Amino acid sequence: MTEARPLTFETLAAAVGGAGVALRSITALEPAGGPGDKVFPPTYQGGQYHLETRRVDDSEVQTVVLDSVQSQANRMELALLEARSRGVVAFPLVVADFSSELPHIGRISALEAPHRIADAIFRDSLLDGVRFRDSEPGKRFTSVSVRNATALLELCPTALVFGVWDSTGPRGGLGAKFARALVSEIVGFDAVIGRRTGSRIDVLPISSRTTVYRSDAEGYTTDLQRARKDERDQPELYVGRSKRGQGKPSALNLGNVTPDFARDERRGDPLPGGVTISRAVQTAVLSLAGLRKLAFPVDGARSDGSDDAARMLLAALGVAAIAFQREQGYDLRSRCLLVPTEPLAVEIVAANGGEPERFALDSAEAADLVAQATKGVREAGFAWSEEEIVLTPERKLVDLVKRSEELLTEAPDTDEDRAGVS
Repeated sequence: MTEARPLTFETLAAAVGGAGVALRSITALEPAGGPGDKVFPPTYQGGQYHLETRRVDDSEVQTVVLDSVQSQANRMELALLEARSRGVVAFPLVVADFSSELPHIGRISALEAPHRIADAIFRDSLLDGVRFRDSEPGKRFTSVSVRNATALLELCPTALVFGVWDSTGPRGGLGAKFARALVSEIVGFDAVIGRRTGSRIDVLPISSRTTVYRSDAEGYTTDLQRARKDERDQPELYVGRSKRGQGKPSALNLGNVTPDFARDERRGDPLPGGVTISRAVQTAVLSLAGLRKLAFPVDGARSDGSDDAARMLLAALGVAAIAFQREQGYDLRSRCLLVPTEPLAVEIVAANGGEPERFALDSAEAADLVAQATKGVREAGFAWSEEEIVLTPERKLVDLVKRSEELLTEAPDTDEDRAGVS
């Protein structure tokens, strides 16, 4: 394979202008432990993995999703946020600052909130004492559409790259909706499922035959006389967070755990314990055709110049997200560290069906693309400000968080709490 030439601003601009339908990056990955080492995919309800049979060439292959589209978007957004905090790139950003009342939460930006600028966190926050939705920037955001996305470009351009739906605004489900322009996924091929085991040797001589009761004074006790009594005046057994091993030291994470296969708490089925794969692949696709659907009038007037400048900036941010994530690496979770087997490269998929052109890319080159595109946006007349829009959470939101934390401290959380389901 011939050495790829660098991706220049002019080449990307030509692709965004109509020569390309998409920009893609296909990266081969392998476990950091080498081929054949086990990796652990994300688990879903019931401790299961996301397995799929996919068509590869002329064969059906069992695959496992190692990092979903949603997770990849989050990682790329955090990579952009990190680059912004280091001054490598600059772009508008909305932030809700909880620091004064909830310092352990601190600041939450639109690159961290699940629904980006449309998140309920910002809806329930104030800008200079005015609810964000009632402020001038908030009203501008509420009025955006595919035919006039200028306000979103000027307030939160990354939302146009990763997608956003204003479902919590005044228009409800009819609020503006922008599809993802950048989609990425990491998949393992020829997946073979392993078995999960569990065991523990406690350094303390604690017997599983010991009965443990709840105690108001100490939290737990083995003394029947100090045990808390229920409504029938019977001693209450101690119950751990998982509700397994009631009244046993294991509910306190004490005592030995006999070596065994890990099992689902409800059904008792053995749980999967990692996978071995023939290879892993990250596929990232930036839809240039999707960007060309968006219009960006300046002062109410639309022009090819303003549209091209705005789309170019979004494309540059998408390219930068791919490059910055690559720079941070692929340490996806415990026992799922992947390493690339080749340098980062991107391909421009031609609109006329021709052979894709391949280009080399690194994070410094990506940052330069963003800088040049930013200059173009300013010259096109957009109200471009790289200062943060800092919001203050409303009292009701702060109180909701505080009360929720109290409840989670007082009692074990539920499956719904852990999953974030209301």
